[in-house]
Order: sequence, then C-alpha cells, then structure tokens
Amino acid sequence: MLKIYDLRTDYQTNPIGIDSPTPSFSYKLSSTHNNTTQADYQIIISHGDDIVWDSGKCASDQSLYITYEGTALSPKTRYDIRLLITDNHGEKAEHSSFFETGLMNCGGFKASFITHGFKADLEPCAVFFKEFHSDKKVSKARLYISSLGIYKALINGKRINENRFAPGWTSYQKRLQYQTIDVTGLIESQNKIEITVANGWFKGILGFYGQGCHYGNRTALIAQLEITYVDGTFDTVITDESWMSSTAEIRYSDIYNGETIDYSLPKQEVKSVSILDQPKDILIAQSCEPVKITERIPAKALLTSPKGEKIIDFGQNLSGVVEAKIKADRGTTIKLYHAEALDENGNLFTTNLRTAKACDTFICSGGDDTFLPEFTYHGFRYIRIEGLDEINIDNFTACVMHTDLEKTGAFSCSDDKINRLFQNIDWTLRANFFDIPTDCPQRDERLGYTGDTEIFLPTAVFHRNTALFIRKWLRDVATEQTDEFGVPLSAPDILKTHACMSIWHEAATIVPWILWETYGDISVLTEQYESMKKSVEYTKKLAGEEGLLSTDNSSQFGDWVALDAPKGPFRKVPEGILNPSSDERAGGTDSHLTANVYYLYSIDIIRKTAEILGKTKDYTEYNDLYGDVLEKFRKEFITPSGRIASGTQTAAALILYFDLAPIEVREKIAARLYYDLVKTKKHLYTGFVGTEYIMHVLSRFNMHELAGTILFKEDCPSWLYSVNLGATTIWELWDGVNPDGSFNLFEMNSLNQFGFATVGDWLYKDLCGLNSIEAGFKKFRISPRLVPGIASFELSYESPYGKIRISFSCENGKYIADIEVPANTTALISLPDRAEEEYGSGAYHFEYATDASFEKKKYSEDSTLNELLSNPEAGELFEKEMPYLAGSGFIKTFAGNLSVIEIDLTLPRSMIPQKALDLFRRMIDMLNSKPSSHENRINANSI
Repeated sequence: MLKIYDLRTDYQTNPIGIDSPTPSFSYKLSSTHNNTTQADYQIIISHGDDIVWDSGKCASDQSLYITYEGTALSPKTRYDIRLLITDNHGEKAEHSSFFETGLMNCGGFKASFITHGFKADLEPCAVFFKEFHSDKKVSKARLYISSLGIYKALINGKRINENRFAPGWTSYQKRLQYQTIDVTGLIESQNKIEITVANGWFKGILGFYGQGCHYGNRTALIAQLEITYVDGTFDTVITDESWMSSTAEIRYSDIYNGETIDYSLPKQEVKSVSILDQPKDILIAQSCEPVKITERIPAKALLTSPKGEKIIDFGQNLSGVVEAKIKADRGTTIKLYHAEALDENGNLFTTNLRTAKACDTFICSGGDDTFLPEFTYHGFRYIRIEGLDEINIDNFTACVMHTDLEKTGAFSCSDDKINRLFQNIDWTLRANFFDIPTDCPQRDERLGYTGDTEIFLPTAVFHRNTALFIRKWLRDVATEQTDEFGVPLSAPDILKTHACMSIWHEAATIVPWILWETYGDISVLTEQYESMKKSVEYTKKLAGEEGLLSTDNSSQFGDWVALDAPKGPFRKVPEGILNPSSDERAGGTDSHLTANVYYLYSIDIIRKTAEILGKTKDYTEYNDLYGDVLEKFRKEFITPSGRIASGTQTAAALILYFDLAPIEVREKIAARLYYDLVKTKKHLYTGFVGTEYIMHVLSRFNMHELAGTILFKEDCPSWLYSVNLGATTIWELWDGVNPDGSFNLFEMNSLNQFGFATVGDWLYKDLCGLNSIEAGFKKFRISPRLVPGIASFELSYESPYGKIRISFSCENGKYIADIEVPANTTALISLPDRAEEEYGSGAYHFEYATDASFEKKKYSEDSTLNELLSNPEAGELFEKEMPYLAGSGFIKTFAGNLSVIEIDLTLPRSMIPQKALDLFRRMIDMLNSKPSSHENRINANSI
C-alpha cells in the first residue's frame, strides 16, 4: 500500500501567515513494497470552488520543493492542497492539506506603530491595551503583530499562543518579522487586548560593553486584529492613537541581567500612546520556528554551600528560566541567581557570566504567587535563592526554552559515556539555537557568530531540522554584508567591529552549501548566490595580486582556542582572571594557512554552485581561480616532499580533508599526522577549526581505529574528560575545568558552547557511515565502521524523504545489520567484508560470520611498557627473553614510561631492537587474552 505523509508548504505543516508568492510543496511516501519510487504526481491548489493551480499529471520522481506556478495568490486567504501520487508499482495515493497567506506585503498593514506615553528610559515593560466589542458569531480571527522589542499578547486575559521572544531577532534596520496568529477561539462579545513589550534585542543591553539601544530608544507595537463573522461581515482593530499604555508587574527585564516581577504593586498610571514614525516596509512574515518552552525539568536537589548559600540543582545545564511557586508575606523580595556550575568548594560559580547578572527578582503579593520570567533567559543548571527561609524544591521548575526545532536525529551505542556525549551535543544545540544560532546562553554575549555556526552546522543538521532557522539567519548575514567590510563576525551585527575574519567570513558560502547538501532545496543557493559570490570576491580583493591572504592584507582568528599555541618561557603568568592573548587563542597553526584553506573552500563552493545554477561564465571563472589559488597555496605552504609550513594537527587535517596536497604526498602527510598524535599520546590539540575535520581525516586515511582511540580518551584534552567531570553540555574550552573540579579562571569559559561538538558529525558519517551522495539524501551511502569500545549502535535520521534507520553490531562472531531505506530513495550499502550493493526502499536484514571483535581491550599499543611489566607474567617473559634489556636502567627510568607505539616511532632500533618491539606486542596479546571483568557492557538502548 502506498501512503503520502508529512505534506508541507515551505517546510511547514498547514502554515498560517506565509508571504511567499510562490510557495513550494514537499511530502514523503511510504509503501509496503520494496523498491518504491514515485512515477508521477499532481498538485491541485484551490480556494473554495476555484482552482488556482493544477500542475497536471507530471511524470517525475520529484517530491521535494515543487514550486507553485498558478495565478497570483491573494493575501489573508486559505488555500487547500490536493496531492495525487502514482508509484512505480501502479499504486495510487491521495492526501490533503492547506496553507494560509499572510498580509503578503507591508501595504496590508493598516495599523501604525505606536509607542507608550512614558519617557524613553522607562525601565518597567510597557503595556498597550484596548477594549472593543464583538457581538456577532465569529468565523475567523487573525492577529497580525510585531514590535520594536519583544512582546507577550493577551486577549481577555489569555495568551494568544505559547511563543516567546517574538518577533525574534533580525537586522531590524531592514528586516522585522511579524506573526500571524489564529485567535478565533479567544474573541468574546466584550474584549480587551493587552500587549506587553520589553526591550529585548531591540533596546536592551547586548555585546561586551554594556550598551543598549542598538536599534532605537523606544519600544513600540504594531498590531492588526481582523475578525470575520459568520454572516460575512468584518471588524478590524488596529494600533492607533485610541490605544492606551501603562505598566504592570514586570518592572525590569533584560536578556543578560534578568527580570523583576512585582505582584505587590498598586494600580499603575495610564497614559496615551503616540504614533511612532517607523517605516512599515521592513515588515516580513515570520520565517522560522518560534522560541518556546519545550520541556520542564523539576528540581533535583537542595544544597547548602560552604558559604551558606541555598542552591537548587536541576541536574542539566540548559537555557531558559525558572518557574517558582511561592507564598510569602506581601512585599517579600526573593532573588534567583543562575549559574552553570558550582566551584570546587561547592559555591555558585559565576566568573564565566562576566557582566551578566543573570538574576531574577520576585516580589510577593502575600497570596499564592507563580513567577515565570517572560522576557529574559539564562544558561544554568543551578540557582542560588536569596530571601526565602523555607525552600520546597517541588515549587521550582526549570523551563527549557529555545527555538522549537523538529528533532530529526537519534543515536545510541554500546558505551554509556559516548551516549552521554551525544546527549550533551543535543543539549548544547538546544541552548544555543535561540532564534539565532548563538555562541553561549549564559554570559554577556549570545551573538550569532558566523564562524561558530558554520563549523557546527554539519552536526546540527543531523540533530534537528534547521532549514528554516538557518535560512532566516542567512538573510541577516546577507543583509549585514557590505562591499567595504565583507561578512561581519556576527549576524545580526551589533558589534560593528568591521573586522572581516576568514572562516567567519566564509559562512556566507559554506552555510548555504551545507543546507543544499542536507535538504536538497536549490532555492537556498539561488537566494544566497549573490551573497556567496560577493564573499569570494571580497576575499579575492584582499588577496590582491599575490593571490593569497597574508599578514600584509588580512588579520585572522586562526584555529580558535587550540591548545598548541606557543607560550614560551618568558610568558608572564597572569594573576586572577585569565585573559589569553589573541595569539594564544588563535592556536599554533599559521592563521593564514587556515585562512587560505577556507578561501579555496569558498571558491570550490561557488564554482560548484555556479555549475548547478547554470551560470557557465561564473563557473569557468571560478574554476580557473581555484586552480590558480591552489597552485599558489601549494608553493607557499607545502614542500615537494610533503612537509607543511605549519606542522600542526590542524594544518595536516585541513590539507588532507580538502585534498589540497598533491596526491603523491598525501600519505606522507597522513603519516606525519599520525606521528604527531603519537607524540601527544593520541590527544587532540586542535581548536574549533581543526577539530571539525581531523576525525574525518583519520577515518579516511586508514586510521579509523585511531579516531576511536581519541574518542575514548578520558584525560584532558578529550570529550570524555568533560563527561567524567559531570558535563551535561559541551564546553567552550578543552581545559576549562581542572581534574579536581576547579575552574581555569578564564572569563571566556562557557560550559555550553558548540565549537567542540563537531565530533557528532564524525559519529554519523564515519562511525555509523551515513553520507548523502545526492543532495537531500535522494541517494546515500551506508558504510558503518565500528571501533574498539563500540560494538553496536543504532541510528535514525528523518531525512527530507523519510526516516533512515541503521542498527549495526558485531558480537559473538557475527555482524548483524538492520537497515531501512525510505521510499523514493536509493542507498548504497557497504558493510564490512562485503561488496557494496545498491538497494531501493525497504527494510533489509544482514547477518554473517566474522572474526572481527570490537571489545575494548585493557592493553594496547598505547599502554606504557611499565604498565605491561607490572603484570608478573609479562615481567617474567621479558626477563627470560631479553634479560639484558629487562635489567637496564634505561628501561626503568625512561623507556618504561613511554607507550609501546611511542617506543616504536621515537626510539631508534639500536636502543630498542625490533625483537623487543615484537615481544611487547606479544605481551599485549597475552594479557588481553586473559579473562577480564573490568568492563561492563550496556544495552544500546539504555540511554
């Protein structure tokens, strides 16, 4: 049987308020038959009895982003969708849906922007209100609304929806979103509409310097309520001078500093509003999912710190606010201070908040009060409570808040720590995808950094459906981009640094390309093409006649927060708060090597994009440019023998990942990378840039097991180091916390930042082996490769065509795989020790014998010689076969402290003969063959 499901208009299900004149339609198919593809489709769009578009029967397997081609759509109108499908088996299916247009253009707003009657420096949030009659039976009511600031709207005392932080953060000078809300069920005969507007991103404090009023100094509102009655008549209520303004219980609200709610206030002064001279041509329809409270977490424990602080632990680092139910005497003031962690002594750790106060203040009415901050949010796991003598933790709930993105990816494996790491990545995404992709949710920053987003996006697109979210943000990237300064460090750009930094600048090309590869929607390339091209041209201008970025023509951030920065013997150790220099934060890799790698990456993307869009002239020009810059790059940074000018892990990883070295020296570079990792005891010293690529490179260059070894490292720097110290999100710094739980006193030390979360991309693509071959996963490859310590995993991904599932294990001498391929797609399945085969849709089971084992061994080539020799049997064997070495001081004082692989690669055979190395490896095999109970395995579904 053939079924159609998940029919969407512009990525949304039954959307209300879309403004696109040519929306696109996408859907998924399911079938009880294997190898099912779509043979033809027909889409019929109608308004009432009038058909406005009939695509006719189209012989095509296209099921994504079919563009509307009918007569011009009317504003504020519902359109019904009828979809008919035939598959290659001759089965038919039908499905219905609808969409409703918004105002379609700013001319649809008859309302005016109004501002409150108080002074511009008003601290309490302004409340705008109006009363009106509606005596007839209501058929439909829509509220079209936006604000300069962020708003909460009530009709007759009821919230119009659960959205928060509307209208969102955009480049307000040119783009301001409005929302279309169905309020049909809220209209009564006698009505009062109340809309509270807070400073939010528009007027509140943003950035590093305590500055507010980045976009204006007065909050304002525009709203248009349109009521359609059953008898066909209409009423419209618009913001104009007939509205009034006042203040209410929210006496102060700031995103960084927190909110003050006072329920003890007498009735507040009422003042007339005035019309604000604000252009309406910047108004655009809401273009991504709203911010919402998506989860509520009860308090886990009440603690008393050594300082006597009363602290509640919610058990999870998150973004959001705390709902508190309190009964206390009228006028009682209670303060909630938020923080991500406790210090090594058990006191609230707030150094990494910098200037953000992160404090909510509640003033009680004397009755049963419920406090829930509306216009602020915090990054926290803990709260310190002041002003309340008796604390019942059941009265405190953490409300998780972020953009409500559809969850698309799931992963679990046979190791519980790796599962916790995966959860940490998802929690970090949730906390930082807050209307824009931010860098952290707790301190005085929370900005849409272009480079951070670009680096994390390949991981993010697996976890959540980010198509609309990132496209909304990309439009602001293009808006803020200029010919003079290029792409800003963050978008929207409130920093105004006018600093064009490579990698951050390249987000203009890389981000649209990742969206194209993931979702297969060519419109993102079409829409962003000029921005992409302008970005490359800007870098080309900087490079000048030399053709490369250098110290003479550009400045760079490099491999941000890498651990391999040279510090030198004369570096003065700072006292108190640590603020590393720019050079230290840029890492040890030549920052202009990384810059030129990304320049080449952008040229490669623009030439491929030009080819896809049929821009032949541009393709030829950029193809030639790529060849020219690559030649210059090789001369500058790679010797003929394969030496890299910057001999770091990151430099090698970038050059290998992007195929920048001549083919004949790539294996040499990979070998040197391996040698470097041995010297660091198989730890990464990479920063944000190198970490994204190095694990992929190891897997590609036959070092997949080494990648697994790195994954399982538990001392600093490693991913599991933070997991072992109780992290529930990803840290900004590898070494932000010391092994004893004390903090390195960097102000820039977020415990919730996604720069190092890019290992998620390796888990999906290299461990689980899921890779798209054709954009949008129309065709994809499944090639799982386990590593010691992960003998089984389960993965699912809701692709644009439907759910892909992979279950894979190697246990008890068998490989077992269960794979599901969605309808209308094709998969190349490449399992270990089997030839790659092509499969159409369906569910497939594979089971076959193998000698492979992925049990985690206690001993390996990473074990030190002394660790091996501490076993009596190994020690006896060594003394028996090589007594002259066993008794030497060289072994006891030096070589014994080295791992077997370090001895192999760093000591000459004259000191440690090959016979000894062979013996050490025999010891490893002998010790691992003994029965061991040191490892407790878990079920793949346990987390």
